Amino acid sequence: MSSPLPAISTKDHVLKLAQKLPASPQIFSRLTVILNDVNADLGKIVNLISIDTGLTARVIRLSNSVFFRGSSTVQSLDEAIGRIGFQEVHKIVGVVMTEQISKGGLSAYGFTAAQIWENSVATALAMEALAQEANEETHVAYTVGLLRQIGKHVFCRLLEKEQPGVVCPDDTDLSTWERARLNLASHEAASLILESWKLPPPVVRGMRYHYQPEVSQTDGPLGALLHLSCWVVESMGLGMKVEAPLWEPTSERLGMANVSEDTLRDCIESTQQKLDRLKKELASS
Repeated sequence: MSSPLPAISTKDHVLKLAQKLPASPQIFSRLTVILNDVNADLGKIVNLISIDTGLTARVIRLSNSVFFRGSSTVQSLDEAIGRIGFQEVHKIVGVVMTEQISKGGLSAYGFTAAQIWENSVATALAMEALAQEANEETHVAYTVGLLRQIGKHVFCRLLEKEQPGVVCPDDTDLSTWERARLNLASHEAASLILESWKLPPPVVRGMRYHYQPEVSQTDGPLGALLHLSCWVVESMGLGMKVEAPLWEPTSERLGMANVSEDTLRDCIESTQQKLDRLKKELASS
């Protein structure tokens, strides 16, 4: 096995490669920050999304779908935002972002493009549902769910360059394997990326500690909500085998997230229904 990259070098590589991802993840993260402002301006949101012409076109098309509450055809971005609202546009941008960054799959983790798309979107939908139950900001939870695998996307690009052909075994400890290869774990890389994109500290730390959310109990419920959402996705059969042993909805984690066990189990079926509906709409849009 090749020697791991120095930790400082890996962090530098991660942040540089994150800048080379499609523009949509950064647009999505900046949109999340804007939505935290009660005085969010329509013009600012239009200008932000308009940076990516492909994203703009897809947002308009999806705005006309039933899933995103379309009832009459819209022709422009500002019309779409004005009709369906900031929150729905945020969801659409997230879905399009996930389509864009999932195209190559995650070869180093044995995940196809379709698998990583379903995993990411299902995590976001579960996060949204659980956050609503816990009276947390749903658009922030949705964002964290969609971006959970961003570190793995960057790691795959780095591994393809430094250690081509390497694949993580299903029966290994994921973080140990990643650190042996790159001196950093993918969830740590994801938190570095989100921090560089100026997402709020609770989001950054929730991402960093979601494997063991009790380590960061004073940072709010996002880490616990993300952990439980990953358990939901695993229960749907959409998780990564190498991550399966990590998810355990203990009473402590349920308490941290302010979610009941019944709510968590109900979330499996509701998330599957929403995912199926979304896939149907995307196929016809």
